[in-house]
Amino acid sequence: MRVILPVGLAAVLVAGCTSTPPAQPPPSNAALPVFTTTTAPAPRGERTVPDSCGKVLTRDDLDRTLDSVVTGRTEAVVGVALQSIGRTGRIDCYYGVPEGQPNSAAVLTVGLAGYVDSSSALKRVRETVDAERDKGTAPVEVAVGADKGFLLDGTTRSLVVAHGKVTVSITATAALVPADRAADVLGALADRALRG
Repeated sequence: MRVILPVGLAAVLVAGCTSTPPAQPPPSNAALPVFTTTTAPAPRGERTVPDSCGKVLTRDDLDRTLDSVVTGRTEAVVGVALQSIGRTGRIDCYYGVPEGQPNSAAVLTVGLAGYVDSSSALKRVRETVDAERDKGTAPVEVAVGADKGFLLDGTTRSLVVAHGKVTVSITATAALVPADRAADVLGALADRALRG
């Protein structure tokens, strides 16, 4: 009896020391995770028409987005409500107006207008795009944050977009914004103006 116990124990030990590898689990059909670096633009809240250009775009906003310094003065023209088109208010900001020159000499103009509803705002954008198309400018749809705007590239570079009840119109001189960067630069400025 004493001999059987050590022989049985030896058999178990020898079986555990075999050179056969342990059985592998079958391969899983689980899909590998896919990661993306593209993120959706952050949503914006409802924008109202401000009462000053510093609340539309700051000089820092311009310098960072344009990769250059805009010199000259900033002028504001505050518009009034215009019931016939559903407009509740407006502000036009003229950035980079040279000394002794009128506002029309600005290198960048940003206009924000509020409307009674989003359909009135969209209608104004469509009318602007159609008017430019009639003049021979081909509109190009571009991203403005989560919205779609229209780049109008003529003697100046312009972008118009509606977000909710507010529209933004940006016009830059060709010297300030090169054609190959117009969609990105004007889109970024419009998005910033819509965020307030």
